[in-house]
Amino acid sequence: MRKMRRLALVLSVLLLLSLTVFAEERVDRYDQIFDVTQDGGRLTARFLKLTTRSDDKSGDSTILTSPDGKVMVVDTGNPSTFIDIEHALKALGVSKIDYLVASHPHVDHIGSMAQLIRAYEIGAVYTSEIVYPTSHYNNYMDALADTGVPHIILTEGDTFMFGDHVLVEVFHPAAGIEYYEGYPEGSTQFINNLSLLLKLTYEDSSFLFTGDLYTNAEREIAAKYGERLSSGVLKVPHHGAGTSSSKPFREAIGAEVAVMMSDAIEELRIYRNYSKAGTKTFITSIDGAVLVSTTGDGDYTVLSQFDRVSNFLD
Repeated sequence: MRKMRRLALVLSVLLLLSLTVFAEERVDRYDQIFDVTQDGGRLTARFLKLTTRSDDKSGDSTILTSPDGKVMVVDTGNPSTFIDIEHALKALGVSKIDYLVASHPHVDHIGSMAQLIRAYEIGAVYTSEIVYPTSHYNNYMDALADTGVPHIILTEGDTFMFGDHVLVEVFHPAAGIEYYEGYPEGSTQFINNLSLLLKLTYEDSSFLFTGDLYTNAEREIAAKYGERLSSGVLKVPHHGAGTSSSKPFREAIGAEVAVMMSDAIEELRIYRNYSKAGTKTFITSIDGAVLVSTTGDGDYTVLSQFDRVSNFLD
């Protein structure tokens, strides 16, 4: 019954959105968001609006540029969204992806990995140590083997530099995954809770990428690291679903800007929890692609592809 109520809420919200969207023409700022002339000396994240062309969720993909022009892609949506990712990379004039990161091996996060590895020059691929024997995972492992791209395993406590100025810290998962009997059957939560948690820091500014962490992992991480998780910009866990974004985790981060990459409003309660806390919150299915950039001074320039034509979410 609860699921039916949630479904009804989502459908009603989407219906309202569709009516308001078509009631007046929206300005599309895609070209502005992907204008690289604004990137010099800034850490910039472009959270992509992905369109699914399959039964899978479209998933997550973010393109980041460092102040010195290095390129990082965090997650690659499902296989059908490669079109959107490639379009964005071409708009940015990218021929080399210096850092290609997979937060965890679900299809809506690694679906286009193999295609990117085979289509672009890749500096290195960064993942957790989890092994997930599915066709999509095997496809990109095969692409790594065929191309010889370096594969770097990240675990809690690791750090590396994104270019010369941006520090990347790994807060999760710990080394040494213990697989249960029967794995990978019934492994959705198990895998989501092993998502990479990465914090990118450029002087006084920071971005936190959370994969699809669930509340139980979030609470453990928040209890362990507390204020060290504090970040100006947050990639909201699990597309803004009710499985995630626990209060201790949200409060530890204290984000000024949050982005939910989703095909729909996963759960309105989660959106409102962020919004009520004063976090400027975006949903890519409504706001389109979202650009967030900073000179490292703790302030953030934010631009969404579309303006909202209604405040019905608040």
